[in-house]
Amino acid sequence: MRRIGWLLAALLIAGTASSPAFGVSQSELDEVEREKAEMAAELEDASAEVRAAGDVLAETRARLPDAQYEVDVAQGRVAAAESEAAQAQREADAAREALAAAEAAYTEAAAVVEEARESRAAMFNATARGAELLTVDAILASDEPAEAIDGLTYLEFLMEGKDQAVEEVTLARREAANAENVAAAAQAEAEAAEAAAAQALAEAQVRAAEAAAAQLAVQQLESDQAAALAVAEDSRDEAQSDYDDLEAESERLADALRREDDDDDRDSGGSSSSSGGGGGGSGWVVPVDGWKSSDYGWRMHPIFGYARLHGGTDFAAGSGTTIHAAASGKVVYAGWSSGYGKLTCIAHGGGVTSCYAHQSSIWVDYGERVDRDEEIGAVGTTGDSTGPHLHFEVRVHGERVNPVRYLPSCLCR
Repeated sequence: MRRIGWLLAALLIAGTASSPAFGVSQSELDEVEREKAEMAAELEDASAEVRAAGDVLAETRARLPDAQYEVDVAQGRVAAAESEAAQAQREADAAREALAAAEAAYTEAAAVVEEARESRAAMFNATARGAELLTVDAILASDEPAEAIDGLTYLEFLMEGKDQAVEEVTLARREAANAENVAAAAQAEAEAAEAAAAQALAEAQVRAAEAAAAQLAVQQLESDQAAALAVAEDSRDEAQSDYDDLEAESERLADALRREDDDDDRDSGGSSSSSGGGGGGSGWVVPVDGWKSSDYGWRMHPIFGYARLHGGTDFAAGSGTTIHAAASGKVVYAGWSSGYGKLTCIAHGGGVTSCYAHQSSIWVDYGERVDRDEEIGAVGTTGDSTGPHLHFEVRVHGERVNPVRYLPSCLCR
């Protein structure tokens, strides 16, 4: 039991710790409780240790699909974040390349400006010293018209060269300024792209941590499930023995009820009429105010996988809830009956008997006649029971049949 108690505590802590990260909805919690209720109903005749293992198994079975889904979602987020990070890094690399090209263009433009400035420096210096005026004086002093024309042509060329030099320097400076602006913009884009890449990488790391946590949660659930299953497997023989004992008790009860049938037949001179309600559902009432928690019939054992008969219908109800006679008849059993706990059986005639198990108290005595809907006891959890409920059986000549066929179709009081 210590192993199971530790497993239950671990599940509770794990569930509490994981709730903020992944969010456990109310519907998921309801599903866990439903799984546990079904497991409990199917293991009502098992040992306390096996029932505790069943709680762990029900918990893990209910939580595992959502936990696995969280792993899949988290891994998808990791892939998306890594893709975004890779794209951001590519953009950052491209921005850096553009920055390098812009800086190269700016350096080249700056060199052109420097070259133009140096190559035209002599002309600007000559202009500053009045070389052009001396040239004009020489042309005007010439006596030869041809020489004067050549001189004027040279002077015109000199003035055009000066203007061109100024334009070249101005253009080079403008291009250099443009290249500098492009380089500055590229620098800003590169820094923004690198910041985006760093953010995307950080996001990918967060998603990876979430995926790892989700995977760890799944592994923990699977580990808890395996441990609980091992505990249950250790008790397989005990569980089978308990079931065999319950079936033996059921057969012993069937023999006792058949003897009561024979006694009634002798007392009534061989007639077997129903007293006040009979079989077939005519006039029967639902024996307790509760809800049907488990059906009659064959079902697979939730842990061991073999088929076993659940010989009645269970109605979940609070401890102490009043139990009513489903039909009028004679009390033919009132007392303790092994796995059934405190048990009352009422013969209704025609070999039809109703039985009420796991009572906390019995309010009628053997041989007493009761009316339909009369109060006969209280709901409890005696015998092999996981919690307060009424195990209701109907037997025909001692053999168990489906009780629902005898009750109102609405199963309501």
